[in-house]
Amino acid sequence: MTAEQLRALYRQQLLIEALVEPSLDNEGWVVECRHAAGGLMALTNADGVEQCFLDIDQATLNALEIGFQQVRIID
Repeated sequence: MTAEQLRALYRQQLLIEALVEPSLDNEGWVVECRHAAGGLMALTNADGVEQCFLDIDQATLNALEIGFQQVRIID
């Protein structure tokens, strides 16, 4: 989901946690959000491709911009 779509879900209180973790496919970090009904939703671009950030700070900033006050780092 795009950042805009994730922000909309966050405002509806449907997302409960933001996670930043190493990418399994690329070198870098990805952002995922835990949905209140279960499951994870990855931050993607408009084409639906998972966004991969070069450093953990950049990934964390993108997670915070969704609306979360804190982000859990998984390494």
